[in-house]
Amino acid sequence: MLNNLHFLHPEWLWLLLMLPLVLGMKWLQARQQGGWERLVDKQLMPFVLSGTPGSWGWLPLAWLSLALLVAIVAMAGPAWEKREVPVFRDQQALVVAMDFSASMYADDEKPNRITLARFKLLDILNARQDAQNGLVVFAGDAFVVSPLTDDVATIQEQVKNLAPDIMPAPGSLLTPAIERSVELLQQAGMKTGSILLMTDGVADTEAAVTAADKALGMGYNVSVLSLGKADGAAIPRPRGGFLLDNAGKTVIATVNLDDLARIAKAGGGIFTQAALGDADVNALSQQWQAFGQQQLNKSQDRQTDAWVNEGYWLVLLLLPLAALTFRRGWLGMVLVCILLPQPQTATAFSWDDLWLTPDQQAQEALDSGQPARASELFQSPEWKGASAYKNKDYQTAAQQYAAQQSVTGQYNYGNAQAKAGKFKEAIIAYKQVLAAEPEHDDARHNLKTVEEALQQQQQQEEQNQKNSQQNQPQQQPQDQGAEGQDSQAQQSNNSPDEKQQTQAQSAAKQAEQEAEQAKQAQAKQGEQASEQANETNDPQQREQEQATEQWLRRIPDDPSGLWRRKFQYQYQQRGAQARGDEW
Repeated sequence: MLNNLHFLHPEWLWLLLMLPLVLGMKWLQARQQGGWERLVDKQLMPFVLSGTPGSWGWLPLAWLSLALLVAIVAMAGPAWEKREVPVFRDQQALVVAMDFSASMYADDEKPNRITLARFKLLDILNARQDAQNGLVVFAGDAFVVSPLTDDVATIQEQVKNLAPDIMPAPGSLLTPAIERSVELLQQAGMKTGSILLMTDGVADTEAAVTAADKALGMGYNVSVLSLGKADGAAIPRPRGGFLLDNAGKTVIATVNLDDLARIAKAGGGIFTQAALGDADVNALSQQWQAFGQQQLNKSQDRQTDAWVNEGYWLVLLLLPLAALTFRRGWLGMVLVCILLPQPQTATAFSWDDLWLTPDQQAQEALDSGQPARASELFQSPEWKGASAYKNKDYQTAAQQYAAQQSVTGQYNYGNAQAKAGKFKEAIIAYKQVLAAEPEHDDARHNLKTVEEALQQQQQQEEQNQKNSQQNQPQQQPQDQGAEGQDSQAQQSNNSPDEKQQTQAQSAAKQAEQEAEQAKQAQAKQGEQASEQANETNDPQQREQEQATEQWLRRIPDDPSGLWRRKFQYQYQQRGAQARGDEW
């Protein structure tokens, strides 16, 4: 054992240099007899101090030195024994690559292939709640929607916003889909995992077979879930009709099952066709479990010897030493000396901060229906604006989007201002978007919608002004009548004769009562006129608000637009070119 003794973290041994320093300081202190000779007369010391001056302190110092020695050696990590440990463990990671080519609109699977694919994906995710899952979409190129995560709800929510028409390049290339899936697994540090291709065809069979074989060699198997029937079906277009080829003939989206089976075989996975039941999903789940167990069994033959850190056992020796220090409060003084020179500012802390970044916590809050909390947690102005927008706090959303100089930021700024009812600001923002990107169809549509809403609002305001002007002349005669009554009251107050004082006083009192009644009648008439005006204006105001709300509802709230622009940007950055058919 002593022959193999060594330290895993020898850098901690440098702290042993502290021990001679502590002992030397104590020795100097003892020579000065604790410093009492400067304060107490030498002849009185035996009567004033208990014990011999300068003799106290060596025992505590010895215990402290021993405790420090044991602690330093423990932190250095003494080791003298090796144990075998596996190189890796299976974590059941899966990346689903989902086909979003135009042929997925074919309706040989009811209602169509893309809908069936969504349902199958949801079934797979529901069966893998505690596992790591990722999502890639592809057509003429492949794009990452979600990295590996155990948050199934996030992936399920994103699938609703995806459709074939958001893909920047047509086609059905499986090679980039396999490559992106392998990248996700490697970025997550997975030594083994599975890839599932959900597709209805392949335009690069040979390259895909090579990519699947390469992925298997890296520890990732590739399976294929086929969608659609071999005979195929026509491809409906979103705006009616069917997709035509260059010759003007209707395109029939057939499925080459043999090519897809070759890819699955090269990837070490299985090939299965989508069915209405759970047989296909169960077969895939069994294959993934078998592959994971197979990789785990292989890893048992690849063991590595690791030194065992025995320093944890030395911590037990510190317990009796710590108990001794409690006798005279030595441990408390040591802790005070350690903590006092290092004041720390009090900061708020939560358990989630240990495991999740603020953006990840904000995403969880947003997914759980807490947009207000998500807006506080997000660090990115773009996501702060998105969460505020979802919380219907359009003013805050507009402030966050205003700080962004991109076209997307200006577009979102216009949407937030339009939702807040600030049509003029929204129109300016949409025009700036169109000036930078003339082909931005969403901005052009929203601009037209908001301009119409602003025009209707202005017409409604003009109509309200006309109605208020017509109501003003009706109140003027009432005011004049009240003034006449006041003047009559004043005249009656000035009319009494000195010879008939009693009659005059009663007449004056009666006149005052009549004047007060006239004022009350005038006030009542004014309130009635005001209520009538409000009753006249309230329906108009409600009608205006309803019209504004109807126009705002016409502004499309399209989350898929963000994915469309993101994929388009990534596609342009790669400089890729689509290959194969357009479907």
